[in-house]
Amino acid sequence: MYRISFLLIALAVICSCSTQPVNTKVLMYIGTTNNDSLKGIEYCFFDTVSGVISQPQLADSILNPNFLEVDSENGFLYAVGQRADKTSVVRSYKVDQTSGQVARHSEAVLNGKGPCYVALSKTSNELMLAFYGSGEVSAYKINNDELVYSERLSQLNRIQHYGSGPYENRQKGPHAHSIDVDPNSDFIYAADLGADKLMVYKMEANGLATVDSVIGKPGAGPRHFDFSPDGKMLAVLNELNCSVTTFAKDSKGIYKRELQTVTLLPDTFSGFAKAADIHFSPDGKFLYASNRGFDCIGIFKVNDMNIEFVEFVTEGILWPRNFAIDPSGNYLLVANRDLNHISVYKRNQMTGKLTMLPDVANVERPICIKFYK
Repeated sequence: MYRISFLLIALAVICSCSTQPVNTKVLMYIGTTNNDSLKGIEYCFFDTVSGVISQPQLADSILNPNFLEVDSENGFLYAVGQRADKTSVVRSYKVDQTSGQVARHSEAVLNGKGPCYVALSKTSNELMLAFYGSGEVSAYKINNDELVYSERLSQLNRIQHYGSGPYENRQKGPHAHSIDVDPNSDFIYAADLGADKLMVYKMEANGLATVDSVIGKPGAGPRHFDFSPDGKMLAVLNELNCSVTTFAKDSKGIYKRELQTVTLLPDTFSGFAKAADIHFSPDGKFLYASNRGFDCIGIFKVNDMNIEFVEFVTEGILWPRNFAIDPSGNYLLVANRDLNHISVYKRNQMTGKLTMLPDVANVERPICIKFYK
């Protein structure tokens, strides 16, 4: 009798657990380029099963929050942008992950010109910034004491880049365009569009320390990069010649051995174009890159240490300065700056190909998508 009662209770518990709804919606933040202080960082929710995206809402009013970084483990969002007087700043926000709303936590005035990228160090104790205008990178210490406001972000150091390239309109001097850490090592890479090179750093107690550099093709203009999930390959998006260059690690563990360069333009294209963003799929089987002018997402299959062209997707895409693959790997979302919306594409994980879905998220001049995962 007791055994039967126990089994019935256990069965009831199992049934009640199995009927609990699973939350498949992921919070995401959108950076914009604007000159209106009534706008700024937007947020919405994306359903990783249905592909439905909610209409964005304002998270914080800030001028030109052109790049974001998330720290979901500690509950923070970071953004580079401007005050009303056009002073460049980096801000931290405390995130309510249920509602998506944020509260300003701290702010630091930036000395460099044209901040365009922000990323966390591997320990999440430092914030790293790239400055396009002044051609430099910097590191900020993050004070984890939540009672401290003004000193949460304090500058550790700045490193000036040097060099130039043959493209006179864009490469008269250095233009640091992105900075990020290799998930599989302690090396930190910064792409410099003006100098045609990647700088390699490590994070030390007093900030970034120069380790090496990787020289690119003259006139290529490296902009963004991504690391393959298996740690074997670095893919660099070259803005000026609209190409992707891949690298393997050398004996020191630095991505310095060039593998191949592929174009992001069809043979029939003859107009103006410049590449924008690049990401590996979560399973590492495909590589995606965006282009402006020839507005597209280029799809490449990763075959061992080679990448092979699959196709260009152009439907619903206009000036795709940034895009992101959702945490499930099932969808790819494109920030179409000149369409004032984010479009959603179902991703075939077997072929890598994309199918556009009907729903879009309306937001003025979106240029950065970050999932709060």
